Amino acid sequence: MKKITGKVVSLVLALALVVTSFSANFAFASTKTISGTISDTLNDDLYLVNKDGDNAEFNLANWLIDSTHPTLETKEHGAASDPTISAISHVSGDKLVSADIDEDAGTASLKLKNKSGTEVISVLYSGSYTDPDDDDDTEYTVKGRANLTIHVYDEGDIVFGEVPATLPTDGSGLDDFETFAMNKNATKQIGIYKAVQGANSAATFEEVQLVTAKEGVTFNTGATTDNVYYYEMTSGDSDVHVGTLQSTTADGTADSVLTAQVGRGTLAGGLYPDDAKTGTVTINVKKMVLDDDGTYKASKESDDKYTLKTKVDKKVAVGAIAGYDKAVNYSIKKGSGSTTVLSGTGLTDTNVKDCEVVFPSSSDTDYYKTNAYTGDVSVGEKTSVTKISGELGTLKISDGKVGTVAVDVGNVDVTGGKVGDITTKDGNVDINGDDAVVGNINTKDDTAAVVTVDAGTVGDIKTKGHVDVTSNDEDVDVAVGTITAPYATITSDDAKLAIKGLVISDDNGKTTIVGQSKLTIGSIDADYYDTEFAFGDSDEFVGTVPAPKNAKNATISTDNEDTVLTVTGALTADTIDVGSDTNVTFTDAVTVKNVDGDGTMKIAAGKLYVSDSASSVTLKLSDTTLAPGTTVFKADKDAVDVDDFDTFGYTLDVSSGTDVDTFKIKTISFAGIAINKTSSSIAKGYSETFTASAYPFGTSLPTGATIKWELDGGSSDVFTLTTSGNTAKVDVVSVDKDFASENKTTLTATLYDADGDEMDDYDAATCDVTALAVPDATSDTTKDFSVAKGSSYQFKITSATAPTFTVGTPGVFTVALASKNGNDYFYKITATGNVGAATGVYLNGTKLLVATVKAPAFTTDTTKDMTVKGSYTLKVTATATPTFALGTAGVFKAEFVSKTGNDYLYKITSVGAAGAKTGVYVNGVKTFVATVG
Repeated sequence: MKKITGKVVSLVLALALVVTSFSANFAFASTKTISGTISDTLNDDLYLVNKDGDNAEFNLANWLIDSTHPTLETKEHGAASDPTISAISHVSGDKLVSADIDEDAGTASLKLKNKSGTEVISVLYSGSYTDPDDDDDTEYTVKGRANLTIHVYDEGDIVFGEVPATLPTDGSGLDDFETFAMNKNATKQIGIYKAVQGANSAATFEEVQLVTAKEGVTFNTGATTDNVYYYEMTSGDSDVHVGTLQSTTADGTADSVLTAQVGRGTLAGGLYPDDAKTGTVTINVKKMVLDDDGTYKASKESDDKYTLKTKVDKKVAVGAIAGYDKAVNYSIKKGSGSTTVLSGTGLTDTNVKDCEVVFPSSSDTDYYKTNAYTGDVSVGEKTSVTKISGELGTLKISDGKVGTVAVDVGNVDVTGGKVGDITTKDGNVDINGDDAVVGNINTKDDTAAVVTVDAGTVGDIKTKGHVDVTSNDEDVDVAVGTITAPYATITSDDAKLAIKGLVISDDNGKTTIVGQSKLTIGSIDADYYDTEFAFGDSDEFVGTVPAPKNAKNATISTDNEDTVLTVTGALTADTIDVGSDTNVTFTDAVTVKNVDGDGTMKIAAGKLYVSDSASSVTLKLSDTTLAPGTTVFKADKDAVDVDDFDTFGYTLDVSSGTDVDTFKIKTISFAGIAINKTSSSIAKGYSETFTASAYPFGTSLPTGATIKWELDGGSSDVFTLTTSGNTAKVDVVSVDKDFASENKTTLTATLYDADGDEMDDYDAATCDVTALAVPDATSDTTKDFSVAKGSSYQFKITSATAPTFTVGTPGVFTVALASKNGNDYFYKITATGNVGAATGVYLNGTKLLVATVKAPAFTTDTTKDMTVKGSYTLKVTATATPTFALGTAGVFKAEFVSKTGNDYLYKITSVGAAGAKTGVYVNGVKTFVATVG
């Protein structure tokens, strides 16, 4: 190691003196790079034209970045400023472009490589961000990726597409041409254009002159043009044909719009019976060249033919009624035979079975569309359509089958039937049928949209508006996938309500959850937004929910005096607001800025950390034993005073550290009584005994005090109560099949003094009890699986009462209770049957899964039948000691030789007569047959 000389030491000391002479506010700002996300991109596609290598650079930065696009955020939605392009990389397709990027100057450009095709590139954006909550002023470089698809044409390529209002010239492209509808006299305009290189290699589209003759084409004025193209359209159905071109002046005027028509006759508005068959339609376009005689003929070059293959789909386009100036209501109903027909004013009933039905849009330019519009559309029983789209008033589905719904304008009301995904751009969605089955729901960018679910089974829901989910019929369970929304109201009143997940999608939202304990939510994700989860509002909430993830900016609040909330899992939140006379219990660690309110918060000792403030909340500890010196919670230094919380059964003392204050139990004293459980489920024919004791444990009841028990609610035909001092036994003797409310009761323990008067200073202790038809039990394993022969698998069954755990087919697996811990029962099954044998595994008489015996994991160096003279040694490789056996006695003698690592050597020695045979088995599996030589 080098030594520091005296001169160097003097220099270091001098520098130290210089640095310390600066203001105490002097600090070095740090910079960190973090990953972010890109949204609201300016463009996702870019169209360029290659022109014989004469290609200018395209300004990619201007194409992708302006004053409001894209949005570059941290994962916590902190907005990064001044996004620039820092790199691009190839993702897929042809490699068509090279990049020139100067991140410091904020410039990025693309240069074509003289090839055509399609390439997807990944664009890496960088921006700056400073966290306003950081005290050290750390500057962050935020980076996020988004894909860009680049389409490159060769100069002069023919391009097919939807006819735009204005041809693009800046690098935008044409929308792909959609398929034809199958109904008679439906028209479709096909744009046929020539790709031409514009400024900076951007694609522009030039109109061409379309003609229907392959040769001898002349123009009246004698004008010449290099944009003459011959076209033809063919299909498998003569009822699909090309109508008259919009303008055929034959004077050189460009005309690139082709009007194709299904069926024959004069268009007069409305809908005609379906006429065309579904199938492929081919449009060929070929360049015409000017011949020596001054006429045009088709070019003989081989590479100038362009083909569009499209289809006549099972699609019915509903035209507006000419001269009809009010809403037209339609019905989709059962027709004759197995048909599904569309009926409406001015229409002949039209078969739409297994078709898409398209209602006209206000932006339609079809010349037969006037000022009529679509009103309500009803779908009835025994109907089947693949899709409903367009604009309408309200789509009312009461029965039948609808593949998907994708309406630009209109409400959707489902009271029955089976419906696939529902998408609306401007409208509400209401699912209220008991037997309705609906796919995913998405209301796109409609911030005013309301999605209501009152019954049925629904997939994921995504909206920028409000979601209202209610289970209000005790005979109708409601199931919903993941809800992604800024606002939601969830009410679980009389029936089970299962929600797969809840994701918050914007700041300043609010989710209100009310109802009794029939709600299950798989997961909650606040996604770092400033939002509120309000439990209890117009009514109480009683139930359990998982702790919201990514909730550092969120508020958890309780309201309504009867609200009892339990939150499972660790939580980090901004605020916990516990309303007056409400109770919230946290089963795991909680880190929170602020705790407010006049209610009661319950948590285990040492599991709470408060960084900003606490006020008025009664802090109960869930620990059964409290003792002086036990840490209750911690807080940022000077954030919380010793009397900011109201304590229950203990007093606090504080120990101050450099950055953290630790609050510990100073003394304990009797605070009331507690029952050993807060809730219980008891099956018919079973009972449970409960115990009430002084809280905290170790304290004593007041002198002369006694405990009295009672059942509040439920039916006396369902529950019976037997008490003795501080114990109470609840028996479930029956279950009410008609009224679920009769199967619920509350066991209450109340403290009385020596004179027989209720001691009002102490709250009664309660336990919610539910009667079940069969024991309520859950398994940690519910999917089919296999177990190697000779091996075992252990289930964990959680049940309030001893469960019944069995297998169906005998001789495949054995079952044994391995152990019990509280309400957890551990059952072990061992594979004893033949490889391939299977059996059902049953919990309380209900099949959980199927377990199959599989071959053990081993290999052997001998798998073919053989003759052995004397002795033979074989090697078995296995991760665990295998079983080695011979099938027939008195033929060979088997013995273990040695083990090296996972290799086991076994020797067989002949003892029987020549020609005697036996199978050789490893882990119960026959590997080969040995014959005495």
